[in-house]
Amino acid sequence: MPDAADEAMASQTKKSGLSRYWFMPRPIKILFVGSSLVAVILFIYFWFAIPIAGKVLSGTFYYYTLYAVLGFNVYMGLGATKAQKKRAPPWFDYILAFTLWGIIVFLLFNNEAIAARMWEPPPTMLHSVLAVILGLLALEAGRRIGGWGFTGMLLLAIIYPLIAGYMPGIFYGYQLSFFDVMGDFTYGANGILGVPAKLLGHLVLGFYFFAGIMMGMGGGEFFLKLAIALAGKFRGGPSKVAVLASGFFGSLSGSVIANIAGTGAFTIPAMKRMGYEPEYAAAIEACASSGGDTMPPIMGGVFLMIVIAGVEYADVLIAVFIPSILFYFGLLIQVDGYAATHNLKGLPPEEIPSVWGTLKEGWTYLLVIVFLVFGMVYMRWGIITPIYAVGLMVVLSFTSKKTRLTWSRIESSLAHFAGLINFGVGVFFAMGFFFVGLLKTGVAASITSWVVSLGGGNLYLILLLGVAFCLVMGTVGLDRTAYLFLAVTLAPAVIAMTGMNPIIIHLFLIYYGGMGGLTPPVAIHAYVAAGIAGADPVKTSFKTVRLGIVLALVPFFFVLQPALIMIDSTVPEIIYHLVVALIGIWLLTSGLEGYLMKVGALRIWERVFLFFGGFLFAFPQTLTTIIGAVMCAAVVGVVLMRKGMIGKISAGT
Repeated sequence: MPDAADEAMASQTKKSGLSRYWFMPRPIKILFVGSSLVAVILFIYFWFAIPIAGKVLSGTFYYYTLYAVLGFNVYMGLGATKAQKKRAPPWFDYILAFTLWGIIVFLLFNNEAIAARMWEPPPTMLHSVLAVILGLLALEAGRRIGGWGFTGMLLLAIIYPLIAGYMPGIFYGYQLSFFDVMGDFTYGANGILGVPAKLLGHLVLGFYFFAGIMMGMGGGEFFLKLAIALAGKFRGGPSKVAVLASGFFGSLSGSVIANIAGTGAFTIPAMKRMGYEPEYAAAIEACASSGGDTMPPIMGGVFLMIVIAGVEYADVLIAVFIPSILFYFGLLIQVDGYAATHNLKGLPPEEIPSVWGTLKEGWTYLLVIVFLVFGMVYMRWGIITPIYAVGLMVVLSFTSKKTRLTWSRIESSLAHFAGLINFGVGVFFAMGFFFVGLLKTGVAASITSWVVSLGGGNLYLILLLGVAFCLVMGTVGLDRTAYLFLAVTLAPAVIAMTGMNPIIIHLFLIYYGGMGGLTPPVAIHAYVAAGIAGADPVKTSFKTVRLGIVLALVPFFFVLQPALIMIDSTVPEIIYHLVVALIGIWLLTSGLEGYLMKVGALRIWERVFLFFGGFLFAFPQTLTTIIGAVMCAAVVGVVLMRKGMIGKISAGT
């Protein structure tokens, strides 16, 4: 009989979007979790170059095998419709899954020939037909993850090479036949064997394995409990719990939607119960979860960047540290101001666990995360580090009965991992069409030159063009697509023009792509949270824009001052700019919310001046900081006089 902890694990797994797993027949469940485990074993064999039957795994063999074992899970674990996501896989999902297996087995027998010649174009009609079928399977996988908007972009990427020779101006490119497109997608260097394969097989697999095992073994529950223990007693406790829990959870899941679903199921009802209006509760959760997309150590939003920009994961992990602090600090200031102006209390004492007791129960989770960061940043073990961290987690699990491994926890952990990696596999499997359309036709280079000329060589105008594109694409949930397009067009243009460190410009684009998920008219992240809260999604999206203001400002700040991402800067420079940014963000977010800590509520004109003064103070230029300081000091002085507080302060009362 499973114990209560095991039942809680199963419940948590269901809430994480893995409910279809529990309706699968037992043999399919075994295949589902077994396929994921096989993928990890292949990852270890490939990384350490361990020979199998006297041969090490070649890249082509390894990549195709990963698509086979993990692609099976996409069709089994993700329903073709919303209704089917909570039902056992129907007959056509089995056909899709086993058709994929059949094609991949054929390709594995020919992997050496494919690696040698890349089969561009496919050598026979049979190979062309197989490429078309594999392309259709990839489109369906992408549709199940990204919806029809993502599928539409994929179809556009397929159609464009067919008519590139007839396109005008910058859109003119090398024209391909339909079978050339499908052949390059299936067998060539631009398709599934290119960047998508490196993302899946070299980078995300280990980190998603770590995140899945961590959550399956109770890590998600621990961090939620820790957030309640740390922030639950303060005014507006549930909102602060939402911010902290989403940051903690986001550091593990690497997925905004999973973050909203995982923590929002608890935090949103708690906020509503304590007096928050549904739209505000949903907006807090949507914003906090969006920040988790770039929260160390998993950082689901930056995996594409690692491969495309050719930078080290550890360097990016360091770079996002300060922006994450600034974002969550600004969000906490806003939710505290809302709680103060609406006289909202904390959680009842009986619902708040002891901080020490919580840490005592879950110290192993914190130690494992510290170990992961240590291995990545200091030891530079690279992408194998998450595997070491999982090993440590398993060993430490035996230190307590509450964390000790049982069959139920093992099953839950592997199911979590399979569910998390499904989202990556579905996107990566289909993503190859974008690279074929952009790179094979040569249009990426044309657009790069056009962007530079359109911006007139002005860096900030070029960046604003990128921001506009990210926001438009992000509103319909295509933030990854927006980044992918700009990473191979706008980013090279900026780097060539300015010599800017690639991390700076690529992070800039990733942050604004994520911001698009919060902005109207669609604001997919706000809509998901609104669904949980029973709130008006449009009203929620407008509130998320206000709460997410720091997310919109910080990227321009670190473009102007790389010290904010700890690049090419001394320690004193980093500390100075961090302190200035924190003070400025405190002031501007206080102006937005209409409440200044220790001072009280603000009038409209005071809010406006405090917002702009805080912005100027945080803006990383000496002159603007001085001007902002003067503006904010004047506003605070006027408010203190209006409230009759100056005399009290001078009297020491």
